[in-house]
Amino acid sequence: MSNVNFHMPIERKLAAIMFTDIVGYTAQMPKDEAVAISLLNKQESILKPLILEHNGTYVKSTGDGTLSHFSSAVDAATCAKRFQESIYDDKDLNVRVGVHLGDTIFEKGDIRGDGVNIASRLESMAVEGGVFVSKEVHDQLTNQKEFEVVSLGLQSMKGVGRLIEVYGLKGDKLNEPNPSEYQDNKIKVHSEDEVPSIAIIPFNNKGADEDVFYAYGISADLISDCSGAGLIRVAGLKDIEKLDYANLQYEELSEKLLVRYIVQGTLWKRGDMFQLSIELYDTKDKKVVWSDRWQEKWDNLPKIKSSLSDGLLKALDTTSKIEKKVETTNPEAYEFYLKAKHKYDKRENTDDTEITRALLNKAIELDNNLISAKVLLACTYSDMGDYDKAMEIYIPTLAQAEELNDKKEIAWNLNGLGAVYYKKADYDTA
Repeated sequence: MSNVNFHMPIERKLAAIMFTDIVGYTAQMPKDEAVAISLLNKQESILKPLILEHNGTYVKSTGDGTLSHFSSAVDAATCAKRFQESIYDDKDLNVRVGVHLGDTIFEKGDIRGDGVNIASRLESMAVEGGVFVSKEVHDQLTNQKEFEVVSLGLQSMKGVGRLIEVYGLKGDKLNEPNPSEYQDNKIKVHSEDEVPSIAIIPFNNKGADEDVFYAYGISADLISDCSGAGLIRVAGLKDIEKLDYANLQYEELSEKLLVRYIVQGTLWKRGDMFQLSIELYDTKDKKVVWSDRWQEKWDNLPKIKSSLSDGLLKALDTTSKIEKKVETTNPEAYEFYLKAKHKYDKRENTDDTEITRALLNKAIELDNNLISAKVLLACTYSDMGDYDKAMEIYIPTLAQAEELNDKKEIAWNLNGLGAVYYKKADYDTA
């Protein structure tokens, strides 16, 4: 009888993630292993029934802590609060808890992804005997009378390239954080009446020359994301490229591009990992608002730009006018798209255009919902005067974007169609 491998499908969905951690467990382990293990067993014996009671799923032990997930942020926060209340009088069992509502990948009974990483960071930030939650969780708790919070503001999750608004839950049997102790990683958000203005300088590629498209493409997409976000002025890529930006200081860039904030970064692909850095500089206050350096796995490539644009908009106190959507969850598709974008922006002849189209078609073949690749493909035909072919792509792609309710891509398709009609002298339709 032949062996059959059943591969459990990978599922991605929104989930509330809860991390717990026993404070001092690592230090206790070498001193008295039996005591340390008894603390771990005690934590799980109290926590597991509470997780079940609040419709959650216990995933695993994380050494000195636990990982679980819930379909509701209210259930997760309630469970975390009840757990801390139940061990309040136990002076030996001191626990920190972090809860976040975010994008989560479910695979083979385990969970991973951005939501898990942020929940873990919140737990590590939390005070002993406390519960820290993200804004995403806090927003779900605002109509729940039993929850009160203390705000710690917008915090930089150092080493992961994220900015998260953090809150500590308040309660008679919860330890509350002192906001004055959380100033080191707190980000000063743009708060003046002036419309924020920003220039996103193409990231510096620190890796191989053939990898330059990663840095260039992500920078170009960041500009696009921020430009369409709301009340914000963003310097155009063509205006930036006219300058010798690599040799200009922040203040010189600010003066020439008429912006207040400057973003610079580096990207280095090493095998299946990316090393990234970012710095957001305020030329008015003459100081760095946000900086970070971290690593990402290659298969997180589509999330990198999304996380960066989200962080920049938060720091500039700008809320996107449209629901943010990750272009694709397929890193190979996104890589082909970035290669195509770089090749087309730097094209020198028709051969470059043909290479661009081949790359875009590969991206679309891997992910048919990668609308931005289809829009760029249509644009390559429009720019060459093949308006009928451009229309063949724009019209069904517009319908697909509408079906996906992707308003950003709906706008890009309408813009492209308008340009085609204009070039065909059909001005009223344009």
